[in-house]
Amino acid sequence: MATIDSPWQKMSNFAGNQRTGKLHSKGFCRMGKTRRKKRRQCVFCGKPASNKNLEHILPKWLLKLTGDPRRVVTMAINPKTAEPIKFSWSALVMPACEACNLQYSALEGTVKPIVQALLDRKPITSHEAFDLLDWLDKVRVCLWLNQITLQNTIETIDPHLHVNSRIGKKDRLLYVYTIDGCGNGLNGFGIESQVFQHHPSCFALRVNDIILFNASSDYSFSSGCGFWHPERIEKHVDGEWAGRVAFIGHTMTRKLAHPIVDYPLLKAALRIVQPIAQCGESGEFFGPLGQNESYHLTHMSDPSRGAGIIFQQRDDSALPIYNFDAPLDFECVDAVSNGCVGDIVAQVYRFQLYLYKKSGELVGSKAAVSYADSMSKILSKTNEMRAVLAEERQQSSRGIDFVTQAFSDSMAAAGRPFGSKI
Repeated sequence: MATIDSPWQKMSNFAGNQRTGKLHSKGFCRMGKTRRKKRRQCVFCGKPASNKNLEHILPKWLLKLTGDPRRVVTMAINPKTAEPIKFSWSALVMPACEACNLQYSALEGTVKPIVQALLDRKPITSHEAFDLLDWLDKVRVCLWLNQITLQNTIETIDPHLHVNSRIGKKDRLLYVYTIDGCGNGLNGFGIESQVFQHHPSCFALRVNDIILFNASSDYSFSSGCGFWHPERIEKHVDGEWAGRVAFIGHTMTRKLAHPIVDYPLLKAALRIVQPIAQCGESGEFFGPLGQNESYHLTHMSDPSRGAGIIFQQRDDSALPIYNFDAPLDFECVDAVSNGCVGDIVAQVYRFQLYLYKKSGELVGSKAAVSYADSMSKILSKTNEMRAVLAEERQQSSRGIDFVTQAFSDSMAAAGRPFGSKI
């Protein structure tokens, strides 16, 4: 399922990727070509690392806060053998430019007291939420890049994505779950799933007795926030536009929905969403009115980035938070509405699948669409299997991750051995 220090079991790990690149002026998103040298590139800027040093994906202060940084944990699963890949937390690093590393070290320092406030059950502000969401974008992308490197899937999954090209670029969500009585520990949930490999949109990070459930994807929450969004997203699987995503049409309600998210997520102590108005290569927002869309402008925290304000989901309403210094108070939760750890982990896998299905309608020749659809069904079944095992608090015996083994068997049965592109 994920990295270790589980409150109820030792977790296995695997991980993910999304094959998308820069947005283009016609609303298309182009995939880059596979390049093995990406493993030597800076995790932040995507260029060959200048004055190369190593970036700790999870900062040292977090490792110390949750236990011994030298503890050995399962970091990934070998996709060919289903055997765990283990090493210490302190060795979880990626190459980075010295300048990039220094830039992002400031973000790590900013987030430390925010995480501590959540652990102390103290409210944070919108300003702090913006920083925390940026940090979670960074952690999610770094974990994904690390996973495809560990699993040696770089030949079939193009790591065109890097932190600078992804941080604060798409709609974002954060649910903070409280899990009293679990003690110290650190887990990354959902990063081992095959769906996450191809669409790194959702994961969860357990930090002692809280779980940060985080998601980010194209226009996933814009509709509920009243923002502009395409009527349809198409994923072209062959032909002239092969490997591109197209945003078709446009629509917006200019009204905040309740609930904001059209998926039955478990209640959390804090539930926030931030829509992002995406821009084309011209720098203009997508949509018929571009930068002149009044609803966007009155609900922006940073118009230059297209970043919306925080919208908070509560039991009885959804609220736009215009005062960035106002506290985002915790709501009361109980074991029934909050769920146990297994329920929250299962939700990660199912929400990954929900976002994956929302990421676009397959478009292309009948044969190509049929092939891609069959692969998607295999991914869906393995993610649901992980969700059920999480709910039942089951783990693989003898160290073998049997969901990974089941995925390999399904691929072989379909005549698509490991290494096939999806």
